[in-house]
Amino acid sequence: MKITAILSALAAASLVSAGKFHSTKPGKANVVPGAYIIEYKDGISRSNAHDNLKKHAIDYKVRNEYDVFNGAAITVKSQHDGEALAAVPGVKNVWQVEIFSLPKNEKPAKNGSDVEAQSLHHMTGVDVLHKKYKLTGKGVKVGIIDTGIDYKHPAFAAPGATEGCFARYGKNCRVKYGWDFVGDDYNGATEPKPDSDPMDCQGHGSHVAGIVGGNALNIKTGPKPATPWVGVAPEVTFGAYRIFGCAGNAGTDVIMAAMEMAFNDGMDIINMSLGGGSSYKENPTAILGEKLIAHGMNLGGAAGNDGSEGVWMVSDTGLGETATSVASFDNAYGMYNTVSYAGATYPYSPSVATGNTPIALPATATLFPLLDKAGALQDGCDAAAYTGLDVKGKVVLLIGDFSRCGSVGRGNVAKSVGAAGALVVSVPFGLAGLTGADGIPMAAIENRAGEAMLAAYKKNAKNAFTWSKAPTNNQVEGGGAPSGFSSFGVDGELRSKPDIGAPGGNIYSSYPRAKGSYTLMSGTSMATPYYVGSQALYYQAKKSKPSGADARRAFKNTATIAKNWGSKTYASAVKQGAGLVNVLNAITATTAISPDRLDLLDTVNFRGVQKITIKNTGKKTETYTLSHVPADALNSYAKGNTFPEAVPTIEADYASVKFSANKVKIPAGKSVKVTLTFTEPKNGDAKHFPLYSGYVIATPSNEGSPAVHVPYIGLKGAVRDVPMIDTDVGAPGLASINAKGEIAEVATPATFAFNFNTAAPTIQLRYGSHSPDATIRVYDAKTNTFLGFVNSRIWGPAFGATGRMTTHDEDGNINIRNYDWHGQVFKTEDATTTPVLLTAGSYNLVVASQKKLTKGAYPADFEIINLPTITVSA
Repeated sequence: MKITAILSALAAASLVSAGKFHSTKPGKANVVPGAYIIEYKDGISRSNAHDNLKKHAIDYKVRNEYDVFNGAAITVKSQHDGEALAAVPGVKNVWQVEIFSLPKNEKPAKNGSDVEAQSLHHMTGVDVLHKKYKLTGKGVKVGIIDTGIDYKHPAFAAPGATEGCFARYGKNCRVKYGWDFVGDDYNGATEPKPDSDPMDCQGHGSHVAGIVGGNALNIKTGPKPATPWVGVAPEVTFGAYRIFGCAGNAGTDVIMAAMEMAFNDGMDIINMSLGGGSSYKENPTAILGEKLIAHGMNLGGAAGNDGSEGVWMVSDTGLGETATSVASFDNAYGMYNTVSYAGATYPYSPSVATGNTPIALPATATLFPLLDKAGALQDGCDAAAYTGLDVKGKVVLLIGDFSRCGSVGRGNVAKSVGAAGALVVSVPFGLAGLTGADGIPMAAIENRAGEAMLAAYKKNAKNAFTWSKAPTNNQVEGGGAPSGFSSFGVDGELRSKPDIGAPGGNIYSSYPRAKGSYTLMSGTSMATPYYVGSQALYYQAKKSKPSGADARRAFKNTATIAKNWGSKTYASAVKQGAGLVNVLNAITATTAISPDRLDLLDTVNFRGVQKITIKNTGKKTETYTLSHVPADALNSYAKGNTFPEAVPTIEADYASVKFSANKVKIPAGKSVKVTLTFTEPKNGDAKHFPLYSGYVIATPSNEGSPAVHVPYIGLKGAVRDVPMIDTDVGAPGLASINAKGEIAEVATPATFAFNFNTAAPTIQLRYGSHSPDATIRVYDAKTNTFLGFVNSRIWGPAFGATGRMTTHDEDGNINIRNYDWHGQVFKTEDATTTPVLLTAGSYNLVVASQKKLTKGAYPADFEIINLPTITVSA
């Protein structure tokens, strides 16, 4: 029997099976009146379950939502008891909420060691596919374009083997394909020294590969993990395409070469957990990706880890029309080192500079919160904050607001005043990633941990620290919600990116044996392989090789729409895309909606009328109910600022939707088109350009098939008016640059004479948003004749598309781009021509940035900022 037939049979069986109510015996325990714990059946998502409760007229309030345990705690406000809840379709078990008191001198039990709970496969349906349907990704080829793979690691061993191997024709080698494009010493700027051995000496690629398809459940020889774990698709065949050396970066040239080799090797899916700034889809890796997808491949690209930068920051690799840009969700559990303080234990995340190793400070290194006069924690960016304070040998507690400086800057300040270490409290919650400063142990702690430590310190300042020697399993603040670090969209054309989310925060996986064999890492780099592994299970279940576009649509249609941590409203599609991947839903769904996203654009270019096609891929006629769920709107310019705020303001700016039919009946194998008419939000100031979003849902009457949905995103206001250049920081500006390339002094145009050798001008810019054509134009000051476009030695021709810049550089300083100009100009926007060298004279420089969604007519479609006239001497 085909797997699809098995799934259909099980789905049909669930229609007639009732849940069980486990009544509490009188006198056994106290209960909360009207409060119940509900466990959903396998394959029932949160949205399915809540829809079913509402269909049965049950009025309730959610107390808690659970990820690892597939269910929820609710308070029933209507006249329904536990038996009534158990009778609702999709409910497996019901218990009353009981009240227990802890025995005296009894500490709360530690988190269990259940493998599936730690890996969070419950929240994505992967656990069911492993256990019930025995899906492992066998027969599917996955290419890892990364730092290589430690292919001898036991987590990559074939079934029955004790260690992994790499051999193109080896019968028992799971890593069958691969190539080292660069060599150990390559850093992105040095000459690549390729060879045939893709062994990983950095670590990232091995961790990524482990998430896709590692298996550390039964390690018999070699390094064993602290906790057994299994990847999403533990029997995939790997291709290891190494594009990074032991440190440093990778050039687009080797990335594209690796993509093509992966295609030639027959990879079904390629994983590209690469970093990249915001861009347009017309970047080379995205263009090549689209071509490969058109020829039958599938591609997952990381959305980026710039969530602290605000909107417009999704990375470029997954920007193609049919590529998948993957956002991150936090794992509810994670393997973390811990620190004990005042009788309580808290997980922490050490800085990169600390080496991601356990912190080992003596008990004499006590806590010292850095407080202001009002008693609030300070960020530690200024040395003056430590004036008169003795922090030598102590661990300073700092607030983790990175709006003024980064972890490098505050770490260096703490080190300069003699602190033994620094604990940085995550804002608003979770465990932030820290770069950290060299020479001082630093770590991020959760917000709740920071509050608890501060309260304990105020009671007894002499409390000592105890630092763990090895990681343990910890429940993590913010788990199950979109990761704070995950980048916000949209792209420069208001296209909906990222596409979908997957577990990427606090993921335990394989690591090179020379570096400890296993480690915990966070990032969209971890979410992407989770998605790619999920695709491998989908391929195996379907026993076919669907197109990349079809596979992506299946996953986006059936993802779990999520809320931010502690929120009652749905997180913006600008953050989570279509939601958290639900592999079981993707495989069992008998409905598809296309297209898989709706780009409404802005008020000026509003695409308010949209058409969707709903297809019934099942075997019976189905009736679908159409509905609409709004999500958070994001306001990034509420203060009239010219650079987007690092943390967008969440607003209730909701669009409304009318359907040409609220219900549609579709025969098996047939499709129906439905017209959607959107109305922009009534709330929200168009001058602040709020990004609003939501989801259009089609719910089948048949419980056996999950509901499907499509996300939409729009911008209220005219996107052409979104500021290009951040004038709030004084940009654009002029300065002089000396022969060594150093910025010598700020120019005073009325008296200062530049030359193109010892005192060349440099134009200082800060792009706060994408521009299709970011130019710096040169005019003769006397005749106003256009002379050409600036050619910078550092940045090259000053024309062409650009993405927005990050808020700060690596040292925590305001990020400014300096276009040094030594007199060369291009007459046209053609970088293949020869630039012309201008001589002494007077020139006007004009920073002209094309506005988004315009045709590029100059000057009407450009944001134009004139710089003062400059004089250039001979």
